[in-house]
Amino acid sequence: MKAFGILALFVATSLVADVKHPGQAGNDNIDLTATLFLEPNAIQQELGADLGAGYVVARVRATPKIGDLMRIGPDDFVLVSRKNGDRADAVSPEMITSRSALTVRRDKRRREWAEVWNQPGYSGVGTLKQEETGANDGTLAAALKSKMLPDKDTKEAIEGLVYFSFDSAKTKIKDLALIYKGRGGRLTIEFK
Repeated sequence: MKAFGILALFVATSLVADVKHPGQAGNDNIDLTATLFLEPNAIQQELGADLGAGYVVARVRATPKIGDLMRIGPDDFVLVSRKNGDRADAVSPEMITSRSALTVRRDKRRREWAEVWNQPGYSGVGTLKQEETGANDGTLAAALKSKMLPDKDTKEAIEGLVYFSFDSAKTKIKDLALIYKGRGGRLTIEFK
């Protein structure tokens, strides 16, 4: 029976390790490492609370290398899918736990029209839908705030979670990239 418990612990640890997706990037100004969590179970284990479906979480560690104060925060990061061009800016804990949410869906027909008329890029026009989320849970809000990447001026390395409202159900990790656009320059963190 003892061997079965050890085997179960090994299998559970192996499954958790498989849902973490690390990546890194750096330049003369800053070094970044990030781990993406796509699966709701992995996100719940990392966060300590149930975030629900429709989110991707990145654990980011940023290390300034310039010797001066550098402003670093969640708003410096954008999650991008190279497969379909979807983008997600970081969302705050308040946006996640609010009682209502505004969902923006891409209008596929608008994109087809842009391609027909040879217009570069995507117009961003979509449909809007307001819905009740019911995610206003005090424990979730506390967990989100306590573990998020701080937004501050620093000379030291900082680490924390960055939250993205992103449907990862049909997304493969190899199709995602985390783009940093902050005082340290522009960097792309690739995931394998």
